[in-house]
Amino acid sequence: MLVLWKANFSGSKEQLEKVTAKLKELAKEHGEKVDGPYYAQDADLLYLTWTKSGNIGISGREFLPWVMKNKIPLEPVSWQVALTEKEFWG
Repeated sequence: MLVLWKANFSGSKEQLEKVTAKLKELAKEHGEKVDGPYYAQDADLLYLTWTKSGNIGISGREFLPWVMKNKIPLEPVSWQVALTEKEFWG
């Protein structure tokens, strides 16, 4: 399962590096893989997350409180899920 997550960001290069490092750390803890950031047309950032568990909220429930605690100027915009035929039909 692929999750496309978009966010707006108005911070520094150092903050962006921290965001990316934290996303990758959380993904690794939960058996996921994160790639990005990419620069989307309709948002400042786009991250791609691959997960096998199907529980797409695990990393987010840990990541967003971390963003707030560290006062990172990051605002989630949207997310989309993409499935392979096998994941969809079983």
